[in-house]
Amino acid sequence: MPSRAESLADKFEQAVAEFASTIERIPDDKWNAKGGPEGWTVAGVAQHVSGQFPLEMQYITAAAEAKPLPSYSWDDINGMNESRAEKNSSASKAEVLRELREGAASTASYVRGLSDEQLERTASLALAGGATVSAQQLIEGGVLIDHVLGHMKSLPA
Repeated sequence: MPSRAESLADKFEQAVAEFASTIERIPDDKWNAKGGPEGWTVAGVAQHVSGQFPLEMQYITAAAEAKPLPSYSWDDINGMNESRAEKNSSASKAEVLRELREGAASTASYVRGLSDEQLERTASLALAGGATVSAQQLIEGGVLIDHVLGHMKSLPA
């Protein structure tokens, strides 16, 4: 039976594989089109997911290591997201897929190495009004797995 960390890493890799497969199927003529609730280009949405792993890892590693979580506000996060989406609005599909796969591999490797104790450690999340969240909740919730799956809904089918 796989460990909790192994199961979480597997779920993450499945979400990323589904996201990558969706990206690969997007016709070139739709790659730079704007749409979705973000109002970003498809390239910008895809790169947002592929480029977000380092920020997401700041939260996950802090919780797993019993350190304070980053204290970014929603304005900070939204500003970073908008700036990066604009900067990467015409990123190539190949660049995004490479970044997605490389970032996911290192992220999954880290998650696989977490102990049950690390997964259960909690910290206060300023973005959620100071709610207490565990490292596992960050991995499963909107910070990692659900983030990938949530933005997949913005991609053309």
